[in-house]
Amino acid sequence: MDNDLVYIDEYSLLGSNFYWYRYETYGLTKEDVLSVGLTGPRVQVSKEIIALLVEIDKVFQEKLGYRLYVKEGYRSKELYNLLYKIRCQNFGQAETDKLLNMKDMPHSLGKTVDVALWDTKTDSEVFMRDKSDGTDSFFIDFYKNRSDEKSQHYQKLQETVREIMESYGFTLGTKKEYFHFNFKKPSIDNF
Repeated sequence: MDNDLVYIDEYSLLGSNFYWYRYETYGLTKEDVLSVGLTGPRVQVSKEIIALLVEIDKVFQEKLGYRLYVKEGYRSKELYNLLYKIRCQNFGQAETDKLLNMKDMPHSLGKTVDVALWDTKTDSEVFMRDKSDGTDSFFIDFYKNRSDEKSQHYQKLQETVREIMESYGFTLGTKKEYFHFNFKKPSIDNF
């Protein structure tokens, strides 16, 4: 697998490895994450999807005025197992099972990405949910039936990101998180 992986920053894409910066939040040490293959803040993905991500970044810039920001790409099976154990301890199994797909471990294939939007003018992430809405706001259509302007803004951003990602062969993961996309088909349908 490692020979099939590339670093996204070598293709001028933006991103940072979520768990590299957040391991202490989960009660892990640097040694813990190093022992399961996480070696630094750089994001890796399969060579098979890098050209698609470069194209998606261009479309995000043209259509939304933002850059693609990859919050996570490849994740080893060992890291999955460690995260599952720690998250179950910290948040309970039911809450952990909402977010982690331990059956398929899709990130371990290198063809799955967690994406965000990045505003280069402010050098910051463009939020597509309100953190105060809790875990449930991670899932697609959480804001769909809300009428306030902020919720409608989040819904529109999530829908647009999903449409663009899907037009390049990605699908929402089985958990239906608005930011989690698995590469499924080898052809590009231009958006």
